[in-house]
Amino acid sequence: MKSALLFFTFIFAPLTGISQSYIYEHFDVDDGLPSSEVFDVYQDKLGHIWFATDRGLSRFNGYEFKNFTSKDGLPGNTILDFFPQGDGRIFCFELHSKTLFYFNEVFDGFKLYQFNDELRQSISPKTIIKSIFADDKSNLTLGGYSIQGFVEISNQGKVNKHYNKYFEPDLPYVERKSHIKLGILKQNKAFGSLFYNYDSDDSLLAIPTEHPNTSRISVEFLNDTSIVFINNKLATFTASKNVTYYDTEQYPTGIQRINDTLFWVGYYSQGAEFRDISGNIVNTFLPNKSVSSFLIDAEGSYWFTTLDDGVFRIKNPAIQVFTNENINSLVKDDKNQLFAGYYNGDITRIKNLETKLLYKGKNDRPAQVEFNSERSEVYASSDFIIKNLTKKQTPIIIEGGRKLPENVLNPLVTVKSTVFTIIENDTIGFYDTGVRTEDICMFNNEILIATPSGLYRKRDNEIKPYQPSPLLKSRLYDIDVNKTKNKVYMASQDHGVIVYGDSIYGIDKTNGLTHNSVNEVHIENDSTIWACTNNGLNRIEFRSDDTFTVNTITKSDGLLSNDINDVEIINDTIWVATKRGLCFFDKGLIDRKDTLNVLSLSIKSVLVNKAKTNVNNVKLNHDQNSIDFEVEAISHRNVDKIEYRYRLKEIDTSWTKTSNRLISFPSLSPGMYTFEVKALVNDEKNDLLSLYSFKILQPFWKRWWFYLLTAVLFCGLVYLFFRIRVLSYNKDIIRELLRLAIKRLKRKERYYKFRANGEDFKIPTHEILFVHSQGNYLDIVTPKKTFTIRCKIGDFISSTPDSLEYLRVHRSYIVRLDQVSSKGRNWVVIKDHKIPVGETYLNELEKIQF
Repeated sequence: MKSALLFFTFIFAPLTGISQSYIYEHFDVDDGLPSSEVFDVYQDKLGHIWFATDRGLSRFNGYEFKNFTSKDGLPGNTILDFFPQGDGRIFCFELHSKTLFYFNEVFDGFKLYQFNDELRQSISPKTIIKSIFADDKSNLTLGGYSIQGFVEISNQGKVNKHYNKYFEPDLPYVERKSHIKLGILKQNKAFGSLFYNYDSDDSLLAIPTEHPNTSRISVEFLNDTSIVFINNKLATFTASKNVTYYDTEQYPTGIQRINDTLFWVGYYSQGAEFRDISGNIVNTFLPNKSVSSFLIDAEGSYWFTTLDDGVFRIKNPAIQVFTNENINSLVKDDKNQLFAGYYNGDITRIKNLETKLLYKGKNDRPAQVEFNSERSEVYASSDFIIKNLTKKQTPIIIEGGRKLPENVLNPLVTVKSTVFTIIENDTIGFYDTGVRTEDICMFNNEILIATPSGLYRKRDNEIKPYQPSPLLKSRLYDIDVNKTKNKVYMASQDHGVIVYGDSIYGIDKTNGLTHNSVNEVHIENDSTIWACTNNGLNRIEFRSDDTFTVNTITKSDGLLSNDINDVEIINDTIWVATKRGLCFFDKGLIDRKDTLNVLSLSIKSVLVNKAKTNVNNVKLNHDQNSIDFEVEAISHRNVDKIEYRYRLKEIDTSWTKTSNRLISFPSLSPGMYTFEVKALVNDEKNDLLSLYSFKILQPFWKRWWFYLLTAVLFCGLVYLFFRIRVLSYNKDIIRELLRLAIKRLKRKERYYKFRANGEDFKIPTHEILFVHSQGNYLDIVTPKKTFTIRCKIGDFISSTPDSLEYLRVHRSYIVRLDQVSSKGRNWVVIKDHKIPVGETYLNELEKIQF
């Protein structure tokens, strides 16, 4: 608040006593307020603006309103006042339930005062609390309307009443009236009504009053010796114990201290005022409105609440409105008188903030004004005539005429359609460029012509395009000459301000200009020019080496409009003609940087896969990787200029810029992240930084324990695989060794005995080559003969005396191992017989060892 008061002093002091008009912004239910009946206003630590209404509380962040009602924890919806305390709590009193509640300056919800029952027993149904003071032990002192003296509630809930004696009710009113006083406790400045003839003492300041106290009772300490108060009327009280009442047309609704010598007062149906310590009216606001409360916010803006029409704001009180009429052209003379050409054709002179009409236009076309510095004369063009406003000589009659060039009549006269005129030998010459002519100037004894097709030049009575740079092919609107520096400045449609001299270059948005399309260029002096655009006003200051800086001021800074027609500078005052009127402000305003601060920055909400979470250092599953951050920077003055810089610290070394308050990361990889965000206005550095840490976990198949488990399982499988294969391999070896061992142990010839065709046979088993199944019959093949017997193939091996010598390789074949001469992938060879190996018996090939 201190910086806001310094700002107020800066803009207010030079204009004291001058009738002023301001640029108001209006907020009502259409903009999000819960009601048009607003009682009080307060700004919290983060910069939010709070409003107390008859339908709950409302909080404004510069973008939208957030409304709170009994559904959000309020004890009721009619809130009259805010009572900020030194410990950061803001108390409020709900009128109908007679309930106290509070919230913290960094909002974390509403909390009911724990001793409301004790409070209700100490007040009446008509009571309205108007002052609350909490000491460092949380003892509360309350005063207000329909309270006898003061009520003190200790931090244990004990109630004490002070100065609560009451006059005898049967006394005549005249006698009762003399007992009524305004009481103020000296220690904590709580105030209320006294209904007994108390005298001032060490603890109490008892102020006699001429009027009964009302529900609008209020007290403000201006300084150590002066108090301003409202009981029914507006009055001041001084250390000399003098009470001075002021006659006002309406009853006051509220007062606010501005500084040691100034205060604000609002009225029913009569707007609001600034008054000095002597009660003199310094300024007025919002005539015919019932203004209930007032706030100068941390950025110097004025907020007014009303009982009938919502909220009004003056964003930048340093910018004031002279007229709301559309002024097309401005110029000053050598006496610092301002001349204005209006869009309706009127021409006026402005001196000492008073207007004199010099010519009444016919609403035919906009008026132009221009100053001839060599003759010290002001000329104006309106309704097809050019007037000399300085000497009032006979007007020069010229057909048409759209714009007056610099130093009109010396020798250039005007432009119209595709023609420009020039004085030659006391006559007027007409020259047709062949294209629409916007403006002309004399430069190095040549005439340069601004057209929609770029720059043209008249040289040796010949008019041709003159475009030595691609920049000069752009549409040009205005063209002015700085004779001292021998440079021409052109307002272009595409390249901002084009500087033409020893070199040709453009100054556009990349250099800080608010827009690349410039309507008008104004040369203030050899080092400063101004560029008027439809997106704000720009000041360009050149250094000695021709480098430059650009400063801007726009509607977001408090201008009437961004659509700028013209600008003029008189002493330290800048006059700006816009489509919505003429405004003016102190020249130093454009250099002020303290109003570019961001008051606070916070991460308002975090969304994971579009679902809100507010847990910091949260651990998320791998598929919870779409993260949105809703960020909120508070700067009511610069809400349209806030730019956010953000990054994920672990993966980004540079910062990304955006003006969007929702910052999204749609598909993040697993990892640990720290989201960092900053907020700046016009790249002005500050210390604000908000952080949010979170971790996206790897999918389970990429986590260490899964890798470990997989490794263990793999090792187990490998172990089982090798164990089974080795055991199986060893089994085959053992079988073969066993077979050979048996053969060596049993060297005696062995025979296979069978019956075939009614005869009994025995053949040596070592002569059997293989067995081939033919249904229920077997062919026993030997080198000399094949025997056919009735036997199933599955019974053959068990019927032989040396079963280890045989191996089944097919559903129809059994081979003798020692007869196999070779083998393939699915066959074996015995003598000249190639015997197939069945698919289900391929593994049996491993048992055939050579």
